[in-house]
Amino acid sequence: MKKFKKVVDERQELELYKIEHVCFWIVFWLLLGSIIVQSMFLNAPFSQWGFEWTIFMISCGGVMVGCYKKGQWDFYSKPTTKNYLIYSLIGSGAFAVIYALTMYMNNAYLQDNLLALGALTAFIFAMLFALIFVALFVTGTLVKKRQKKLEDQFSDDDQQ
Repeated sequence: MKKFKKVVDERQELELYKIEHVCFWIVFWLLLGSIIVQSMFLNAPFSQWGFEWTIFMISCGGVMVGCYKKGQWDFYSKPTTKNYLIYSLIGSGAFAVIYALTMYMNNAYLQDNLLALGALTAFIFAMLFALIFVALFVTGTLVKKRQKKLEDQFSDDDQQ
């Protein structure tokens, strides 16, 4: 197979990577929104949105594996307990609100019994908060170890 000759310099290549980065995250969040709308609000069967979910999960896994291999966490934060708490609150809170709206719209019993809806939503929030926090804690710990390993590897190379 013939290789293509690069016609951009390093600055242009970096700009293209930035464009690709922004486009990836736009598609990522739109895909998540599409999955939520189809599965929760439109009550579409999994066969209708399952392929999108598969693509979404492949994207999630690819980003996680890539970030781990390079020892990267995030553009704007570091893997700390404070950030795990903040991200867990945001993620579980957003999903709990979506879940509560969906259950209220689709379940006549919960429309008449707001206390049950509140209790169910609080339970979902608590379970998701715990799951997200543990997932972030584990991945953060792995990334910190990988950063240390890469740091040691590069510092050993520099000393020789």
